[in-house]
Amino acid sequence: MMNKKQTAVAALVSGLSMALLVACGGGGGGAASPSATGALNLSVTDGPGDDYSHVWVTITKIAFHTDPNATWSAADSSWQTYTLPSPVTLDLAALNNGALNRVFAGLSLPTGTYQQIRIFLAGFDATLSSSAQSINDNESTPVALQWNDQVEYSDASGVHESPLEIAYPTQGIQLNGTFAITANSTLNLAVDFDLEHEVVKFLHGSTYNFTLKPNLRYFDLDHAGAITGQLATSALCPTLYSAVTNNSNCAYNLVVKAEVLAADGSRHYDTRATSVKADGSFALYPLPAGNYDILIRGRNMQTALVTGVPVTAGSTVASGATQVSTLASPITPVVAHNNEYFANYATPMAPTSGWAVFQQTLSNGGKPYEVRWGNTNPYTGKLETPMALQLGSVNVASYSAVPPLSFSAFTPVEGSGAYAVGSNGLAYYTLGANATLAAATAGSLATFTENNPSLSSGIAAGSVSGTISTTPSVYDKASLVFSRFANIVETVDVSSQVATGSGAFSVGLPAGTVSTPVPGAYYYAYLRVWNSAHPNASLKVVPFNGYADLRNSGTVTGFNISF
Repeated sequence: MMNKKQTAVAALVSGLSMALLVACGGGGGGAASPSATGALNLSVTDGPGDDYSHVWVTITKIAFHTDPNATWSAADSSWQTYTLPSPVTLDLAALNNGALNRVFAGLSLPTGTYQQIRIFLAGFDATLSSSAQSINDNESTPVALQWNDQVEYSDASGVHESPLEIAYPTQGIQLNGTFAITANSTLNLAVDFDLEHEVVKFLHGSTYNFTLKPNLRYFDLDHAGAITGQLATSALCPTLYSAVTNNSNCAYNLVVKAEVLAADGSRHYDTRATSVKADGSFALYPLPAGNYDILIRGRNMQTALVTGVPVTAGSTVASGATQVSTLASPITPVVAHNNEYFANYATPMAPTSGWAVFQQTLSNGGKPYEVRWGNTNPYTGKLETPMALQLGSVNVASYSAVPPLSFSAFTPVEGSGAYAVGSNGLAYYTLGANATLAAATAGSLATFTENNPSLSSGIAAGSVSGTISTTPSVYDKASLVFSRFANIVETVDVSSQVATGSGAFSVGLPAGTVSTPVPGAYYYAYLRVWNSAHPNASLKVVPFNGYADLRNSGTVTGFNISF
């Protein structure tokens, strides 16, 4: 039986599916022939967000193009664009553990090879849509949403609601890849949001706000499969995702990751992740057919790893899934309460908007596994909340089709409770060399000096400069934000320029050159201004006209704004 939240989500998804079926399309998209069409079913799924109860977004339209480098313009008829009759608001946090919500059913597209999708969300500060107004958050005192895009989270002081800011939403969230629409056939795709990797917390005044850092992926469901498993509930806290004290002799905030070796062979990375349900079960779906190492991490527990888990194409959570463990033979987490410390950057990362991956290696000559991931606050270059890291060993088992699994404790190559930390920027950067983070005393804060990422091969160091002009007003705080495909790339504090009414700025950004152009190196910018006495009530977003084009030039000057 579905609870109230599940029922509400199901109703929203049903409404979205029906709305999209009647949405209007347009454009040629480079298709082979306007009369030759195929069908697309498109679903949405999500990875875990153990820090959030709900993450609502409001969808307005979706567009497709055959050119991966095509810039978006609503007036460009080469885009295949489908606009909803009215926006629809969905809770991404509900789309977990293999749940798929089909948002497009039998969508007709001209035949061709498509290489770009853009999903458009309403801005958090736009007029509140009727769909957001109709959402009931189902807490003890139900209220409608305050913003089109909103995060709900809990801490020791209670339940909180905050806006989820979308960087320049009018350009859409870009998803690149290649898929073919063929005549008289149906393609089944699932688009993956991943809250752990994509929702970023930052302090605004004295409260937390959030921004979306989307890095969407999609999966061909006809070539995907599933992994399921079971953990022993005796080791789990009754409330898995709330603020549980580390004195509790139970594990909480568990995340299960399916990891594979990177193409360059340097490290293992997370391809799909999920949370653990209250009954101890988990499901990873969809996953491309192949072999995976399954990493299970959480608070108050030692990390566990199951190697060599196969996935068969065509399997689903309900049928044919590879079972890592079963209800009769569950994996029992090794509880280790009061056995963690916390870590953060000693100095801001450059660029400010990026991420840190905390890794551990099982054997000499082996490749590190991604244990924890943290986005930097794009306005400070540090982790907004220090990363909780488990001390002790990693428990490892080889997959067996006949459970139970047999685990052995391994001390990581980095040392007991130590980690190799890599840092990277959002776009056009190469992961920096690992920094060594030595184990610290339980409960303490350790800082580390990162190795900043470097620009990828063929990418130049560019710059954008200009002036800000305004009438000195109530605004005494301001950030200049440069974004790319709804992601914050770099920020600059321009409080003094706004407070005094004028001033210059210069910011470094990845760029191309005439001889080596970089097709995606164009950036939209906006000012985020507020008054420190009442930061949320006074917050205003002021967009620049046009964009800073660094695709084949390393310098843009005269990028000015007046408001």
